[in-house]
Amino acid sequence: MKDTNNKQHTFDTSFWFERFVEDLSTVRPYNTVRAYRQDLVRWLAFCNDAGINALTARPTDIIQCVRTERERPTCRGETVGARTLVRRLSALRQWYEFLMLEPEQTGVQRNPVPIGGTLRTAAGIVSGQPALLRYDRSRPQTLSPDEIDRFVSQLTATKHRDRAIVWLLKDGGVRIGEALSLQMPDIHWAGRRVTVHASKSRNSRIVPLSDEALTALSNYIRIERPTSLTHDYVFVCLGRRNFGQPFRYRAWVYVCEEARKRAGVPRVHAHAFRHTCATNLAEAGMPMDALQRQLGHRHIETTLIYNEVRDTRLQREYRQAMADTSKAKSTEDADKDSKGGTK
Repeated sequence: MKDTNNKQHTFDTSFWFERFVEDLSTVRPYNTVRAYRQDLVRWLAFCNDAGINALTARPTDIIQCVRTERERPTCRGETVGARTLVRRLSALRQWYEFLMLEPEQTGVQRNPVPIGGTLRTAAGIVSGQPALLRYDRSRPQTLSPDEIDRFVSQLTATKHRDRAIVWLLKDGGVRIGEALSLQMPDIHWAGRRVTVHASKSRNSRIVPLSDEALTALSNYIRIERPTSLTHDYVFVCLGRRNFGQPFRYRAWVYVCEEARKRAGVPRVHAHAFRHTCATNLAEAGMPMDALQRQLGHRHIETTLIYNEVRDTRLQREYRQAMADTSKAKSTEDADKDSKGGTK
């Protein structure tokens, strides 16, 4: 009888798992869906090993999973990082929110995933150690002008297309998925801007572009992009294979990886360009609410990380100003002493 119940539980859990992933794929980009799927697979595997019914899991079961994952070594010999676990818990939280939409069929009345300080405190109590998920938020990784120039110089697969993509990333701050989803009607040449359809929230926003970015985009469309296409995607494949088809993320990853190796710039990746753009705008004094709209962040808290960058610039300029003031004062005192000696 026990084995029969376990089989029924497995069927039920698998059904709701696949249904959640299927619904998620209609509103979230491919990479997000893939990451959430992997996170849920790990959770269901833990439940299976621990003899837990995932549909009736309790907060203590979630905490035990966190503890187990935190102590489990990875293939590199390290333990699973706190940031990774926070993302996995976000996936679990959304899955249970989905299950709560039909409590009569799923039996899920409340979300068992604790949030915030509750999870950190409880995890510490269970393990008898300090909080398992405490971590310091690191500053965004930015690229130097030299790294960008070296990378761009190695974009040899095409003459204009890949450079146009880089300009959109580093001057517009768009995500790579948003750049590749750009269509011809989204470009407003007179307004010097593009309409970007966010890959995460499915919302649209206006993104102003620099003269350099517009020039790079114009050169690609005039010179390289085929004119007789059955779709409006801006960026297309230019090789013999899949010629004229929309340029996809996997193809960009290959181009980026090859150029990065040849240039010897391992830190270069698509999102680093976005961080670099946001950091430069923040240092230039762009208001945080305007930067939030430029980047398409749903929550201002996500944008405020760049405020720390601006604070760092303030400290640097303050120290420079104080050094200049001290130098000017020393020069003035020296001039007074010199005049006094002459008299």
